[in-house]
Amino acid sequence: MSRLSIIHLLRANAVSFSSVVQIGDSQEIHLSARALAVQRQFEYVDSSEFPLIFPIYTKQIPLPPVDQEPLYRRTLHDCPVIAVHSIRIIGVSSTSVVHIGSTRKVEGDSRVKHIRQLSERRG
Repeated sequence: MSRLSIIHLLRANAVSFSSVVQIGDSQEIHLSARALAVQRQFEYVDSSEFPLIFPIYTKQIPLPPVDQEPLYRRTLHDCPVIAVHSIRIIGVSSTSVVHIGSTRKVEGDSRVKHIRQLSERRG
């Protein structure tokens, strides 16, 4: 699994909200993010208004079924080097990975609760 990663230039403007830029090998990457998005017609801010207790944050996400049939895989890397000249990244956000290298396991979980508060239209 181990290979050498060579990057001449990597430019990332923004990496946020449980995201990773990984150069080189890793065994496991675990990402998790929780977000609350409130859209209002009129501005009002109260930090204690919404407790972060919503079912979307605690609900178990079912994993897809795993086929029990044996899997045979053969990978041949003629060159033990991953060479990248340049990468320009505008943004990596909300539980995302930019990875140059090898990884055995990646798990990502991003949950967003959207709330809209709009006044009733009269008339």
